[in-house]
Order: sequence, then structure tokens, then C-alpha cells
Amino acid sequence: MAVQTIWGCWGDGRLTTIQYLEDQAARAERLAKRITDTLTIEKLLTFAGDRRREIEVIAGKQRA
Repeated sequence: MAVQTIWGCWGDGRLTTIQYLEDQAARAERLAKRITDTLTIEKLLTFAGDRRREIEVIAGKQRA
């Protein structure tokens, strides 16, 4: 089973796609907690939710 990778800036320079998406979702969620603009918060949380759904799809494909 091959693992998709994305070039990143940590360690050996490679992150799995799931790690990358998790990082993006977590960053968006942290940022949403620090700001007060309602529209931006909604967009960030929507973005985070989309990344988490992508993770679920990829994880499901890897299990199959």
C-alpha cells in the first residue's frame, strides 16, 4: 500500500497527505479561536471541516 506524500518543511521534508490535512485543519481551528470576525470564523471552521472530511475519505481508501 503506497502512502501519498507532500513536500513539507519538517524533518526529512515529507509529510503524508493525512498529516498535512490534519495540520491545516488544526491551524484553521486555532486561528478561529483567536479572532472575532464572525464571517472569517465561519470560513475557517468550514475549511477545517472540509480537510477533516478529506482525511476520512483518504483513510477509508487506505483501509479498503
